[in-house]
Amino acid sequence: MSVGVNRSKVAVSTIFVIGILLIGTGLFLFVFDPLDGPGNTTSTTTTTPPPLAHNPYQVAIVFATGGLGDKSFNDGVYGGVLDAHFDHNINFTYVEPTQISDYEVFLRGFAQHAQYVEPYDLIIAVGFDQDTALQTIANEFTDQKFAIVDMFIDPIVYPNVASLLFDEHEGSALVGAIAGLTTTTDKIGFIGGVDIPLINKYAAGYVFGAAYVNPQLNGTANILANVSIGYTGDWVDTTTAQTLADGMFDAGADIIFAAAGRAGLGVIDSVKDKNTTSSEPLWCIGVDSPQMYLGTADPNNPVPPTLCLSSMLKRVDVAVYTIIEDWVVDSTWATGFGLLYSFDLANGGVGYEVNTDLLTLPPVVISTVEAFKALIIAGTVVVPDAIYWP
Repeated sequence: MSVGVNRSKVAVSTIFVIGILLIGTGLFLFVFDPLDGPGNTTSTTTTTPPPLAHNPYQVAIVFATGGLGDKSFNDGVYGGVLDAHFDHNINFTYVEPTQISDYEVFLRGFAQHAQYVEPYDLIIAVGFDQDTALQTIANEFTDQKFAIVDMFIDPIVYPNVASLLFDEHEGSALVGAIAGLTTTTDKIGFIGGVDIPLINKYAAGYVFGAAYVNPQLNGTANILANVSIGYTGDWVDTTTAQTLADGMFDAGADIIFAAAGRAGLGVIDSVKDKNTTSSEPLWCIGVDSPQMYLGTADPNNPVPPTLCLSSMLKRVDVAVYTIIEDWVVDSTWATGFGLLYSFDLANGGVGYEVNTDLLTLPPVVISTVEAFKALIIAGTVVVPDAIYWP
């Protein structure tokens, strides 16, 4: 005859011996049940996670794929955030994506702030091509505030996203006027990063400004004959930019405006190389940030001469500083269309570089450009924001 034991009933009267050992930060639990016999123990191990840290940063930034060190767009944003740090003690962190598919991953990581108790006060997406990723994340994290540089996000649909926008065509018209007044061959060039509406705003403004002051460039036929336009296809390919610029200089252009992010540095390399053998002075025009120093023999110790006539200034530093000051410092987040920030000639959001330490443009050039600028601000002259020739 065998005797069975109903463990469910016996367990009511059975005495268990429970021991707890603390080992480091882990919890070791062992349970001894007399019915299991001597030496039979069951054990489980649980780990108590460390407490989350307080977030030491108010602002997080996802840069554009060109990365820091582009001497223009990303570096301009970094400069603005750095100003906010020094002026208002704003601490920030950032990532540098290498491909568009990284954007959503990095934005979500910041929005989740898994390692920190508090969220970021503001997450900044840098560049038009973050729009899709940002809309996805902004829809998931509706309590998180975001800003995007260079792209319109509908503030009614996404009330937690501020758009920082620029009238690049207005600033480009001014450097175009400088080119039109300076060229000796009446042939100029433009090299963009990617053939998209944003970059074509630069091209349209540049050509319009040059044609406005130079009759030899005015008219569709003259534009097609005397203005060369090319694109690198990305924001980092300096070799392609230099090759394009070499070809334009060889074809008679004597001034090239580059709006191609880091890739535009190849145009500066080209103008330095080509000037060593050219019988005519050759020039480049920088973009976004002051780049005239890059046209000197030693940019680390810039002294005249420079081969960079000017730079079209796109004050992304002012833009990010403004949104940080509004939201993080003053907590005055707007609603609706108040989330659209526009930067143009009238408010100093775009313009052109003058650096008399490196190059003094003729007074007639400056006076003509300033008069042109006044007409644009007054609305007397309307600069096209898209390519207007065939």
